[in-house]
Amino acid sequence: MSGRDNFFFVLAILLGCIALWRTTQGQFAAPDAEPVFVATNDFELTQHSALEVSYGTFTEPSVPSTSVLSNSNLIRGRQVYAVNCLHCHGSDGQAQTPTAALLNPPPTNLFMGTVRDVETVLRYGIPSTAMSSFAALSDDDYNDVRDYALYLVERGTAWKVLTESSDE
Repeated sequence: MSGRDNFFFVLAILLGCIALWRTTQGQFAAPDAEPVFVATNDFELTQHSALEVSYGTFTEPSVPSTSVLSNSNLIRGRQVYAVNCLHCHGSDGQAQTPTAALLNPPPTNLFMGTVRDVETVLRYGIPSTAMSSFAALSDDDYNDVRDYALYLVERGTAWKVLTESSDE
């Protein structure tokens, strides 16, 4: 073997060792912080306050008692989301992250309230995209992250309704 071959051989072994070590470290969670809301006018600030009364904050979610998600473990769902989804979809579900900017097609903006079948997407992923299957999660984690994703959709829909009333 020449010196160049030895270099690449040692480099390959080193990269393999680093990859093996990395698999023992667990998942890295992206920083999870409440996104800062910047109102463009007083009406929007008032509506945002009303939204938080009904839906809490992203890091401390709650839903109205009339919601189908009222019995969900949204706090645990947020924790699973922070580990598995936050890096692409962001703290607020709007997919405005550095990772999302690199993906083609970009991740879905959950906050827009237009997601159709969260359960199928989480269970099977979306072929030919960065959205992988979550089938390897435990049933409890899967149900909790599904409910948190649905919470983001529901919260986004409520925000849209609240802000559309300003058009009248």
